[in-house]
Amino acid sequence: KIKRISLVDQIADAIKQDLLDKVWDTGEKLPSEKELSQSFGVNRLSVRMALQKLSTLGLVETRVGEGTYVKDFSLKPFLSEIAVVYNKKERRKDVQQLRNLLEGECQYLAIIKATEEDKKELRRLLDDYYEKSKIFFQDIDNNEYLENVVKSDFAFHYGIVKLSYNRLYIDIYFMVQELIRKHIMELISKRAHNRKAAGLDLAKFSDTHEKMYQSIVNGDIEAANKARKQVLGIIPVHGIDYFDE
Repeated sequence: KIKRISLVDQIADAIKQDLLDKVWDTGEKLPSEKELSQSFGVNRLSVRMALQKLSTLGLVETRVGEGTYVKDFSLKPFLSEIAVVYNKKERRKDVQQLRNLLEGECQYLAIIKATEEDKKELRRLLDDYYEKSKIFFQDIDNNEYLENVVKSDFAFHYGIVKLSYNRLYIDIYFMVQELIRKHIMELISKRAHNRKAAGLDLAKFSDTHEKMYQSIVNGDIEAANKARKQVLGIIPVHGIDYFDE
């Protein structure tokens, strides 16, 4: 059955497309209801209802006596709620599996598509991760240090995803970043405390992130898969996940 699209929905969709096309920038005032109604050839009530719909979606903000403005739309509040659900212990493996699937495909595409400049930028992100890690290892109970190393770790992994040059993969990874950051934080904190409890020098560890980077530089898919699974804790690493000989 063919559904008829209401006039209000048509107006809302048209304005939404203009927002996506950056006809108006964030914080910029939209044309008045009168101007929009003349532009679309419709009555002002239909325009007002369309703007109310866009306001509900968080795309615009209507200020009494001032007009309607473009909002800095963010999915973070919604995704934070999703993160709460998947932060439960029984759901954490779901996040691990999602990362393995998505990052695995992006590693493969990065090997094929990454330019020399891309590889240099990825190296910079990795070096920043190392620097933040060194500071964190000086005091693994310092929340600020932990947050900084998580931020740099996410930036490195997101950097690999970007090298896929697949817009959908990049957007999906960005949209679930709250889940990924929590997963990264748990891995880093748990592994650091386990090493400390085992009496090992935190500054000396076999880091698999370097292997991830080198696998992309060298075009080694097999090494990329192994390194990724080690980073994600799918394949246990001696000296990081277990300590017996």
